[in-house]
Amino acid sequence: MCVALLISIGVPALADDTNLRNEEYLDFNYGGSADKGGAADWIQAIKVLSPAYRSDVKGDVTVEFEAKGMNIAKAMCWQQPQAGDTDKWGHDAIIASAIPLSESGKGSFVFKADEFPNGPINIRIFARSKEGKKDICELQLYNTGGVKWNQGMPKTPPPAAKGMTVAFEDEFDTMPTISADGKGTRYSAHKPTFGDFSGWPFTSPQGVGKPFAQRDTYLLIHASKEPGTKGMSGLLSPVAMDLSGYWAKPPFYMECRFVAQAAPGTWPAFWTVTNTEKGMPGDELDIVEAYGGVGRTLKGEPTPNHPGYSITSHFWGQWLPDGKTKKNGGEHRIDIMNLGGKSYWSTTFHTYGLYVDDTDTIYYFDDIEVLRHPTNSYSKNPHVFMINYAIGGISGWKVDLERYGNASDMYVDFVRVWEKKD
Repeated sequence: MCVALLISIGVPALADDTNLRNEEYLDFNYGGSADKGGAADWIQAIKVLSPAYRSDVKGDVTVEFEAKGMNIAKAMCWQQPQAGDTDKWGHDAIIASAIPLSESGKGSFVFKADEFPNGPINIRIFARSKEGKKDICELQLYNTGGVKWNQGMPKTPPPAAKGMTVAFEDEFDTMPTISADGKGTRYSAHKPTFGDFSGWPFTSPQGVGKPFAQRDTYLLIHASKEPGTKGMSGLLSPVAMDLSGYWAKPPFYMECRFVAQAAPGTWPAFWTVTNTEKGMPGDELDIVEAYGGVGRTLKGEPTPNHPGYSITSHFWGQWLPDGKTKKNGGEHRIDIMNLGGKSYWSTTFHTYGLYVDDTDTIYYFDDIEVLRHPTNSYSKNPHVFMINYAIGGISGWKVDLERYGNASDMYVDFVRVWEKKD
């Protein structure tokens, strides 16, 4: 993971980005200062009183919250396609609009959980004051009822995997084996050999706290910080610290489907590297790096928002014949609010994919090609993929998960890799 791209996303192309059609995203702050993107108008005011963050729900659920200083609010949640819908994506449903707030800022609404997807869901509560101050709060819940929709690996392979065979897959229907060094287990809980980068340290199941759990068809990566600790979160690598394990050999196509919370400091990612030896040249392909948060932290610090997620192809330690550093193969911000179902990475599950052969390196979002560049020489070597939920760290972005109880969840539905065999 790299900080270089993060610097490039700090300044918006337009403060009033015309791509932001959906009301809950209209006021996202794209800048790092109060004079860009309306950052100064954002405050943290919303606090959910019940149900508890990340708790189980079903049936009719009364959500109670307070938003001090605000006078009106609304609530939204992604919903599966309804009878008569012509697309497969689903839609953003308004649970309650124009929720009146008391003088103390308290409000409530009823969430009919049985009408929404089974499993991990994210209710977003948006509030505004008469003076134009605003806030959005993401309430992560687990719907034990609801409609089973879009869960597990699809029965048919994606178009990008045509002509290939499955080389690695994990649907997480059972708990995988995970250890600190990866020896004798399917996954290592750390980046192979060196380079962990999360502010809340990646932790193995045998370490302080247990960030991994399996539920239904998902693997839960739980990030939390207990008082007096440095916190914890999780990373999965199918390659152990001694470099044994599964390496994807080009030509290949790989994909991972997950959802996480967009809160200040959250940093979910799916990515690959071709070299794990410090100081040696190699490629890093960031299939998805998502940066959470909106507006400003409780202390007024800016957060790194943009309309989607970031892709970068890093060519580390490589030089051109003239002695100049070789530039990255591609840097791009993927405006997912204009793609497919037009939903954010924290709103519902999405699938992020990568295809590599001798000629082309191609990135996909929900089977939609979003970036392509020529394959670099080091990318023709085997790759190790990683899935992680970093919190702060080398990104430099501030962490502020206090209103969420200093915890946040990432749910991984599946990961799979195809290779082309001779």
